[in-house]
Amino acid sequence: MTKAPDFHHQLLVVSGGNAGLSVAAQLPLADPALDVAILEPATKHYCQPAWTLVGGGAYDIKDTERAEGDYRIKDAAATFEPEANTVVTASGQRLTYDYLMVCPGI
Repeated sequence: MTKAPDFHHQLLVVSGGNAGLSVAAQLPLADPALDVAILEPATKHYCQPAWTLVGGGAYDIKDTERAEGDYRIKDAAATFEPEANTVVTASGQRLTYDYLMVCPGI
């Protein structure tokens, strides 16, 4: 018997990096009713594209760091079950989705 999901979302984004945050911010502009969840364990986000400017002395490294905030699910993806549209997190939480975007970066 499969355990029932803890949460269901229309779109589940696995990543709190630039790609994941960009998609998660843009899609609700087209459809404000869209249920988007971001799965990201980190407490801070670093705007890595700005690091080239930091290296060149044109930007302060402190300005590339932001708190992730409470808008995301603070956990990591442990297992993907695509046949069941489910992601199981490191803490054992089961998240189901209609659509999944996986962009964990490097």
